[in-house]
Amino acid sequence: MTQEEPSLRQSGHPPAPERPPLDFSAFHQMHRPKYIRWAERVLGCRAYAEDAVDEAFERLLRRWDEVLKKENPAAYAWATMKNCVCSHARSRRRRADLTEGAAFDTIAVREAGDSIGELEQTMSVFAAISELPERQRDVIALRYCFDFSTAETAQELGITEAGVRSHERHAKKSLRGKFEVQSRKEGQEQR
Repeated sequence: MTQEEPSLRQSGHPPAPERPPLDFSAFHQMHRPKYIRWAERVLGCRAYAEDAVDEAFERLLRRWDEVLKKENPAAYAWATMKNCVCSHARSRRRRADLTEGAAFDTIAVREAGDSIGELEQTMSVFAAISELPERQRDVIALRYCFDFSTAETAQELGITEAGVRSHERHAKKSLRGKFEVQSRKEGQEQR
């Protein structure tokens, strides 16, 4: 018996099976690389990302039969992974923020003549994205930070492609509104 098993039983969750079910293995193989990319962007470290994502998959495996009964297992798995990543960020006294490192890792900043100006602009875009509702933020992050297609984003979040397009449209409208207001303010300040 490992040291982990008693705490798992006390928490009400059974220990993970020795051999994962085939459908779990397929799910793990399909989603883990994407989850790692997302977690690494948030945590800023590949090893921390792997730890957080592996913890999420261990949680999912222990409850796999229940997960499969959920209305949307993919969405449940995504939420579990995000919760583990946020927990790992908190344990390292770090704010879980997808946008923190992403602003520095854009093509525009790398290729800009005025990299400081471009960085400031990019950081303001990422700050605005971080203020979006969670689902819109997830859609924008997956579509534009990770170059997921609409279909891949839908699959990862466990929503329909129409849902992805709707969240994306609302997020863009909100972002446009924020930058139009900001642009008007800057124009008035220059007068």
